Amino acid sequence: MRNFIATVVTKLHYFYIHPMKIVIQISLLFALLLFGCGKGIEPAPVQPENEKPGFSGKVTFIGTWADSIKRTHIVVFKNPINSAGDFNAFNIAYVSYEIPFGVNEFNYSSLDSSYVPIAPGEYSYVAVAQSSTPQLLLDRKAWIVAGLYYALGDTTKPGKLIVNQFGLKTGVDIRCDFNNPPPQPPGGG
Repeated sequence: MRNFIATVVTKLHYFYIHPMKIVIQISLLFALLLFGCGKGIEPAPVQPENEKPGFSGKVTFIGTWADSIKRTHIVVFKNPINSAGDFNAFNIAYVSYEIPFGVNEFNYSSLDSSYVPIAPGEYSYVAVAQSSTPQLLLDRKAWIVAGLYYALGDTTKPGKLIVNQFGLKTGVDIRCDFNNPPPQPPGGG
């Protein structure tokens, strides 16, 4: 109890001797509260659906699906697949939900068909990839590229996908011809 009384007396003595310091401290605290809080910790504004970044299109399948196929996804890579090492989690920017087995066409939008939304940017390789394993693996040997996105009809090299900050890029169509698959990237089985 004696320590408590001593503490109170010391604090009162401080306020009595240093009143200007107290006024300055209270003024700074008030200014901080008044000008520093803004809107506090309110969430960021929600971007309207028609302004969110993304892409959409149609995947067309030609031919008969192999019975061994267990998974089919649209996969987007930031950088080209020039080696087996480029097929890694750091290079993958987007993986769609699974495309149903045996369909002839699949309309998609990255806004509602992915595990993680795609960020605005430029992407070098957009593919429909299929696997004969039921698990989602990052092993290049487990995947076959069934179709590629080609920009402006140039089928000599994969097209670049540019996802803008606002809005949905449409027409990212991919043709998967099971009888005439595209060139496979390095590292396949």
